Amino acid sequence: MADAAPPVHFSQVMTIRVTRCARCAAMATVLAAAACGGDKSPTTPASQNTVTINTATVNVTWAATCAARSTGLMGVTNLGANSGMLFVFVNDAPRWFWMKDTPTPLSIAFFDASRKVVYLADMPANSLTVYPPGLNAPLLRYALEVNQGWFAAHGVTHAKVYFMKGYAL
Repeated sequence: MADAAPPVHFSQVMTIRVTRCARCAAMATVLAAAACGGDKSPTTPASQNTVTINTATVNVTWAATCAARSTGLMGVTNLGANSGMLFVFVNDAPRWFWMKDTPTPLSIAFFDASRKVVYLADMPANSLTVYPPGLNAPLLRYALEVNQGWFAAHGVTHAKVYFMKGYAL
């Protein structure tokens, strides 16, 4: 007869669950801190609401403040065909993004200060997956979120430098 597993007590189960919740809360805090990064917010241009990469133009909503970057495209259910959000930071730093409460699948490109694409990803709607995965995020200055597949459809690839006009980058 096989030995029975020792009984698991309710207090042990609750300790495991509380520990997991604490880890999740800590990760959320790290994500929020990374999004805001303590940097000063750049000044939003008064009239420019487009970014052109190669010959494709994206109508962008600016995310240049901590509050705007924290909210991002959460709750947006219909993003126009050539629309997106440009996240702008004043310094190069590792940053992470997720799709919590974002019902529209998106693609994201991270750009460094020289406007080189340092990371590209397709992100499923409402996902809690962190992009880029792991702790080795590239240094980025800008992130552009668009409808999923937009970058592929317009030939935007990793490790290429793009001339982005329409914003004083």
